[in-house]
Amino acid sequence: MGFPYTLVTLVFLSMLPVTMIVPVVKDVVKDRLLGSNWEVAYFTSIPMLGSFLFAPIAGIISDRFKNRKYFISFFCFVDAGLFYSLTVVTDMGLFLFLRFLEGAAHIFIIGLLLSSAADRENDPENKRYYGKGILMGITGMFLSLGGAFGMPLGILGRKNPLMPFYVGSGILIFVGLFSLLMLKDRGIHKVKDFKLSDLKVAIFENPFLFVPFLFNFIDRFTVGFIISSFNIHLRETLAFHPGMLGVFLGLVLFPMSLLSYPSALLARKTGVLPLVLVGSTIYGIFLGLSGTTNEFWYLFTFLLICGIGAGVMFVPSMMLASKMSKPGLTATTMSAFTGVGSLGFMLGPVVSVQMQMVFESVLPPAYSFSALSFFFGFLEIGLVFLTIPFFKKILGKMNRIDEEREKISLANPDPIL
Repeated sequence: MGFPYTLVTLVFLSMLPVTMIVPVVKDVVKDRLLGSNWEVAYFTSIPMLGSFLFAPIAGIISDRFKNRKYFISFFCFVDAGLFYSLTVVTDMGLFLFLRFLEGAAHIFIIGLLLSSAADRENDPENKRYYGKGILMGITGMFLSLGGAFGMPLGILGRKNPLMPFYVGSGILIFVGLFSLLMLKDRGIHKVKDFKLSDLKVAIFENPFLFVPFLFNFIDRFTVGFIISSFNIHLRETLAFHPGMLGVFLGLVLFPMSLLSYPSALLARKTGVLPLVLVGSTIYGIFLGLSGTTNEFWYLFTFLLICGIGAGVMFVPSMMLASKMSKPGLTATTMSAFTGVGSLGFMLGPVVSVQMQMVFESVLPPAYSFSALSFFFGFLEIGLVFLTIPFFKKILGKMNRIDEEREKISLANPDPIL
């Protein structure tokens, strides 16, 4: 079975509309609809709520009907219609409700595309990829790259802030047609279903599972700050146009995507935990510094190094969760890991706006945003410092789990999912 070029292309294209609109959020929500920073936060948070609530439904429906591509195609058209409707509606309440539905529709697309990748990787007849994690890793990289490439496309909204919505809607229609014509279902190969009781067992067996969970929560939580308060700061305080904003926010996403595979290779030599700690420290320091300067090249450098730090720790944090999972409960652990990250991303923008109001009320204007930026950066660094005292214990636990996996592997050559 060859490399699934169609699948990874669809994953890449489906992410473009998501980030393409980020650079024009201020123009659409604050300028066009006369909203506040709170509405900007809700606009970035509420689709994650839709995704969080509807992700399990997407998988259940698709598995029950033994089909991926028709559901992917259908929800691409639905999402395209919702994207376009966001350019027409002028009532803020209805606007945010449609944004919630758009997030729900989009998780059907992304979730089922990733399920298609998992189908191939979990197919015992697929000797090239079966149980190796390679295909999911590559698919995840293209998912991140799609988000990274979408940011600079915000320049389309420089003259008309609604243009990224129009283009995003067109891309989704194309993805829907492309899926319908080119994507092939090769059979549904499910991994073990998520059960809360299984997660309780996994955490009881290894309480250090909270470490990767907390890192993923804080990572996504800080991204919520970047696409909401930091986004508005660059537009209003530093007067960036949408294209420039997209380039600068892309400085965080591009290294994170491009370093995913190299960091996974490096983790085999260094171990995953050191990379998580080092990458998170770099990310936290330079995220904090990014809010302290108005100088173009300083900001460029800070965000680029911030992205490098994110790239160093992004994949190793996922590997840490997987390696610390009790054998037989890896799928449950990774589902919880993803869910915790989604929760962080959903809460980040709202908390960001609230903390910005707090700092503006107690500090002079010249220092309030710097304090906000350092607040989010220190969350990352603080978690590193909390983890360091348990470094040897965590490594010891991972070694014992590896030994347990090795024993099971010798007794049963089939991979444990």
